[in-house]
Amino acid sequence: MLRALEVDGLPPERVAALALGVVESLGSYAGRTVRYVRVFDPARAVELGLDIRAFVDLDAHPDLVLRTGHIERDGTVVLTWRAPSPNAAAPIRGLLDRTVLGDDERLVFAGTGAARLGGE
Repeated sequence: MLRALEVDGLPPERVAALALGVVESLGSYAGRTVRYVRVFDPARAVELGLDIRAFVDLDAHPDLVLRTGHIERDGTVVLTWRAPSPNAAAPIRGLLDRTVLGDDERLVFAGTGAARLGGE
């Protein structure tokens, strides 16, 4: 698990310095039985007054999850998600110029001429 975290980009010094917590849950991935895992920092959980003992304990605290993934039967660790970097730039958003889209209203509101709420 530690090697997979390093390969996935978690700095080696952070991996070495952390006493990482891992919680597991049996499940199925692509028809195979696997163990789903969540890696977290237990010291941070304690700071917040949380006692993380089960996979579902982190459902309400996704900010504590450093990595998620699964472990195959042969021991292969597959990490499928990592926490966003706190230094990552926010996506740039802008207004859409609908004039370049052509006649898309007939696709969005087919045959209605106007938007309807709740099937009215």
